[in-house]
Amino acid sequence: MLHALEPLWRDLPGRLLAALALAMLAAAPTAARAADKGSHQAAPPAADSGMPAPGNLPPPPLASGKSNDPIVASVEGHLILLSDVGRAAKALPANLQNMPFETLFPVLLDRLVDHEALVMLAERRDLEDTPEVRQQIEDARNRIMEAALLAKDAAPKVTEDAIKARYDRLYANRPATEQVRASHILVGSKEAALKLIADLKQGADFATLAEKYSTDPDGKKGGELGFFSREQVWPGFADVAFSLEPGQVADQPVHNEFGWHVIKVEERRLVAPPSFSDMHDKIKNELLQEAIGAEVASARSQLTIHEWNLDGSEMNPAMHVDTVTAKAKP
Repeated sequence: MLHALEPLWRDLPGRLLAALALAMLAAAPTAARAADKGSHQAAPPAADSGMPAPGNLPPPPLASGKSNDPIVASVEGHLILLSDVGRAAKALPANLQNMPFETLFPVLLDRLVDHEALVMLAERRDLEDTPEVRQQIEDARNRIMEAALLAKDAAPKVTEDAIKARYDRLYANRPATEQVRASHILVGSKEAALKLIADLKQGADFATLAEKYSTDPDGKKGGELGFFSREQVWPGFADVAFSLEPGQVADQPVHNEFGWHVIKVEERRLVAPPSFSDMHDKIKNELLQEAIGAEVASARSQLTIHEWNLDGSEMNPAMHVDTVTAKAKP
């Protein structure tokens, strides 16, 4: 029954299969690879323990010093623990994580054993000593170290209290925002725009004229712009749009660098400020980016840095620090 997932595994779409493979790789530097490949090495059984030796018979139920972490596989004496399978499960895509662990377990365990076997053979062939692999190992180590520093120093600054404080400062007391839903027709001359306004006053259909005459891509959908607030459009357009009532067409076209705009307001509304739940993730991401930027700026300020242009001239490192610092400011 537990192996009923095997056909599903075989039929997984390529993207999910790749995700599962990456999950294996993320979790699979099992402790067998750690501490100079020795932390999961099976210890010889005690003479009076009655415990069978790994590799000959089924492995002992618990690793040495791991009172609650059963051994679930042994590959040439390198142990795979239940916690290794658990880490692999947590790295799966959400739709697979929702499957029962008892169903995922045999497939994940097989993949971890596959991974361990391949790594062992690669080590026996000294592939880690090739320049390309050494560079990739160094790159992976550096990424892990960078992430560890940011997780230790930057992530803790992004607290729920900090998120709530920013929401209160920026959104909680903001008054309702006025928005209009408008349409426009863009043409190349004032004369053409005035002719369209005259036709509209005579009862012509705005959407039909927009589809026929507008040079803006919105013309294909009748010139519809949807709802927008005053600050979302350029001031000249906003001044006219927000002076009109629903159903009203502006008496005069508005000009900018794109041409002449004939404006009609379809609807007006007041929009309450966004709720805390609506803005939570956005603010969280903003705070995290700022914390990371501050951490980068701090790291740069503590080190001697030289950078050179392609022509060999030296860049001004202070310029880069100032740029990072500016991004970190709320």
